[in-house]
Amino acid sequence: MKLTWLWILFYIPLFVNAQTDGARYRIEFTDKAGTKYNITHPELFLTQRALLRRERYHISIDERDLPVSGRYLDSLKKHGLNVLYTSRWFNFATVSASSPDDTSGILRWSFIRSIRLTKPASILKGAYNKWSTPNANTTENLYTEPSDNYGYAKEQITQLNGQALHEDGFRGKGVWIAILDAGFREANQLSVFDSLFMQNRMIGTRDFVNPASDVFQEYQHGMNVLSLMAANMPGTLVGTAPDASYFLIQTEDENSEYPVEMDNYIAGLELADSIGADVVNASLGYFIFDDPADNLSYEELDGGTLEISKAAELAAQKGMIICVSAGNEGDKQWQHIVAPADASGILSMAAVNVMGERATFSSVGPSADGRIKPEVAACGWDTWIQRYPDEIAVSNGTSFASPLVAGLAACLRQEFPDKSPSEIIAAIIRSSSQYTSPDDLLGYGIPDFGKAASLLQETVTNEISENRWSVSPNPFHENLRLEYQGIGLLDDPSTTCILIGSAGTILREERLSGIVQFINNLGTLPSGMYILRIVTQGESENHKLIKR
Repeated sequence: MKLTWLWILFYIPLFVNAQTDGARYRIEFTDKAGTKYNITHPELFLTQRALLRRERYHISIDERDLPVSGRYLDSLKKHGLNVLYTSRWFNFATVSASSPDDTSGILRWSFIRSIRLTKPASILKGAYNKWSTPNANTTENLYTEPSDNYGYAKEQITQLNGQALHEDGFRGKGVWIAILDAGFREANQLSVFDSLFMQNRMIGTRDFVNPASDVFQEYQHGMNVLSLMAANMPGTLVGTAPDASYFLIQTEDENSEYPVEMDNYIAGLELADSIGADVVNASLGYFIFDDPADNLSYEELDGGTLEISKAAELAAQKGMIICVSAGNEGDKQWQHIVAPADASGILSMAAVNVMGERATFSSVGPSADGRIKPEVAACGWDTWIQRYPDEIAVSNGTSFASPLVAGLAACLRQEFPDKSPSEIIAAIIRSSSQYTSPDDLLGYGIPDFGKAASLLQETVTNEISENRWSVSPNPFHENLRLEYQGIGLLDDPSTTCILIGSAGTILREERLSGIVQFINNLGTLPSGMYILRIVTQGESENHKLIKR
């Protein structure tokens, strides 16, 4: 094993004019008429493991779970189109076509809602290099020799108090983690992954970019990410979930950047759902494409506009813990988080070094609709990883912060199998260093997974007779702080708070979209008694407040 200190530089030619096996088109259907499936027999399209996960968390099967109509797919195939994959949740098919003529006329078919070119047959690579390693000053005292079981990973795991879970025997055993990424080069040959393969915990692979290819012969970024969770070479490099099982899904094409990759991502989430994955890590994000006409705007990063973000939220609602990188744009013109880090009900990760200092490249929040983003932070600056061909090295990127958290979330999932994803995420957030004073740089801060486990062990009541919210200060003057006391995340879009004056007049009405909410600019209100009514999941509670 060669140990080196280096920056990982990923080479991509600036201009690529390559012929692919055809352009990619997204064909959306109007309905699912003619499908041979129905929601009364979900075992025909979801695995038993996926069904057990739904049952455990009381998640119903609905029409979105149904596969697309086989009749419609047959029509596309007869027309000469190659169907690559489909989306159950958004009812579309991604097809390849040799020429635009291959799709001519089908928009007139009664069951076709829309057709969109998502990647041309001949591509021109833009100047933006997604895979360049972000610049950052070298962390001091990084060269200490590995001295314990974790090896070079010691500081990046102990910073999160991840060893507290491992020492109690929770290393991810029995938990399935799906990884969406750009390729997993030589992961099946590297010694840090020996136990993963010898113990048959590599449960499968899928390549949505090059279906006939081998994910182990593609790009290395996914392998780097995998090493932060699955590496198990004591004394050299150990990951955050070394006993978990893994399913590797390639959704990203490292040679270009077109919207088809967001559709690949959606398909990857649906695959993770259908096989019964518990945790998903996706160290990928989108905002700029090779064709500027496809570029996203910050205003679209509101959690409800982009389908990739809606898919991430939906995946969380299906019972999976979704972990994503916030993006590496903090010191660039864009600065903001990237999609789907704006999704609700997930964890998006900022980057710090092992001393807790924020990396300047780490993308900043909030989401376009004002929610705290990113949620938490982990080591993504001078992070020790496995790289190709066989080197342990440090590199930078929120791509590496996300799997550190995802692996430890899997360990919590092992320890608390009956806690829902929203409960586990809420505990992670509550354990974090900036929980009482979140910001747009590190969100709620650096999690303490030992503390998160303690929070999950506490008895928490959600009975309506007891208040779910605490409101402070009381009396108040200028501002109010609202904190959700339930163990689950506050993700009901209908949750609101209403400030009512002594005459019954509604003075302020706001949607509540986070565990901690602030109501500001109340200083002009006259002194006296007020009622703050909070409506959560259809039930209301009233708080009597005094304004000084």
